[in-house]
Amino acid sequence: MSEPDLRSFLQFVREHCPQEYLRLEQEVSPQWELAGIVAKLEGALRAPVIECLRVAGTELPVVTNVCASLSRIARSIGRTERELEEMLAGAYDLPLPPRIWSGAAVAPVRERVLRDEAVDLTRLPQMRYTEVETSPYLTAGAVVARDPDSGALNVSYHRLMIRDRNTTGIFLAPGGHLHAIHAKNTAAASDTPVAVFIGAHPLWSLGGLAAGALQLDELGIIGALLGAPLEVVPGIVDPRLLVPARAEIALEGRICHDRSVDEGPFGEYAGYAMPRAKKPVFDVSVMSHRDRPLFQDIVAGRVEHLTMTGVALRAHLERTLRRAYPEAILEVYLPAPMTLFVKLDKSRLAIRSVGELMREVLAAQLYLKRVVCFDPDVELRSLQRTQWAVATRAQVDRDLVVMPDQPGTGLDPSELDGKTTKWGLDATAKPDLAHYAPRNRVPQQVLDRIDLREILQR
Repeated sequence: MSEPDLRSFLQFVREHCPQEYLRLEQEVSPQWELAGIVAKLEGALRAPVIECLRVAGTELPVVTNVCASLSRIARSIGRTERELEEMLAGAYDLPLPPRIWSGAAVAPVRERVLRDEAVDLTRLPQMRYTEVETSPYLTAGAVVARDPDSGALNVSYHRLMIRDRNTTGIFLAPGGHLHAIHAKNTAAASDTPVAVFIGAHPLWSLGGLAAGALQLDELGIIGALLGAPLEVVPGIVDPRLLVPARAEIALEGRICHDRSVDEGPFGEYAGYAMPRAKKPVFDVSVMSHRDRPLFQDIVAGRVEHLTMTGVALRAHLERTLRRAYPEAILEVYLPAPMTLFVKLDKSRLAIRSVGELMREVLAAQLYLKRVVCFDPDVELRSLQRTQWAVATRAQVDRDLVVMPDQPGTGLDPSELDGKTTKWGLDATAKPDLAHYAPRNRVPQQVLDRIDLREILQR
């Protein structure tokens, strides 16, 4: 059996989840129409994998919503959603380094190689997502770069604004790993070699999004999720870089240290259009791809975008917090961008207060802006119960933690000069649940003897 890739995942969805697969045979415009279809489906509480066979202006079919459902991804490997999340958390401790493609045949991603003048990004689908965009974007590109100090490879997702035949603008989130790598190279007056792969199995995407230190081995985490080393090929521009052998498309070149372009506006995951700003140029000198490649797309700001940004961060936070506060952390949940809900048992915090916990978490996590802590009896996924706890268990003058002048991410329009104010709220009962006003409850023995089916049949 061959290694999983985007094509094998699509085949699984077609055969085993047909109600979650949508095949569009009519021509679709890349100018907002696919984004509109995704938005309409989302409004109807649906997020199927969508395969567009005919997209105006390109020969490539477009696939989107690949990572929109964790349950669907889990089913593709015979697991539950919770088991998938546990796999992701466990992969940090058991990475499997990638394996160089060794077959006699050429690797699929190298079936066709275009260099220099033959590279033409305008042949790719020219996707736009919200009414603010004035240029097409690549949104499903995973960027592989090498830290010049440690030599570690880093994988991260970045939006790429197509500027012309062989250049894009690239957004590097301040404080992110690629931003740090580029800054080190720029300080040495050097460009940053990168390889970008498009068209990935969702486990590759979840592994590539793993949060942690710059030295974190995302390719090894992908291997752990697959249960076998990821097969890769060395870069053509820089052989020290590695890309999946079964990716659909690979772009290689350099992020320039001395060239920038006006990038944006772009509708980001937080639900706002980020303005135009000077960003580095990614100069593409090699494009390789499979025979008849599929073009993977992520519709910005929609359910797939939010799922991808949330799942890896949640796994990282749960792993980190459980290690820092053993037995005290019961559950974590990210209900909205930059927001963390924590369910905890205060009796197991030892000498630490909830306020100290929130300060530590907010200071350590760049992509968090607010944290709210709850007691074990509060369902984190219930808006009614979390807001009930905030209203009845918190006093703002006593329970609010405010941390001004923290580094921002560049993705929050409320930031001022790259700084943000972070805050946390202790919505737990004071001093604890045992000494707090009892909740209104119907006696359990009464609930147990009521048969709702019998009542409704009367």
